[in-house]
Amino acid sequence: MPKRHHPYAAGGNTGWSIGSNSLTAAGQSELLRDLGRQLQHSYQSALKEPAPDRIRQLLERLERTHLHERNEDH
Repeated sequence: MPKRHHPYAAGGNTGWSIGSNSLTAAGQSELLRDLGRQLQHSYQSALKEPAPDRIRQLLERLERTHLHERNEDH
């Protein structure tokens, strides 16, 4: 039986396009802004939820490390 190619497999995204190749830089920028607005609208409720404890702890640790590195540089 031949292997099936899954369109979303790694490296397999060459078969689809949103048609942005022919857009100007301004058009591509507007396309990305519109996509961002749509994603933000779709995930609005998830964005308002608090981060899970483990994620919050990791972010706090990252921020402490960043502040510590900044203080050492000065």
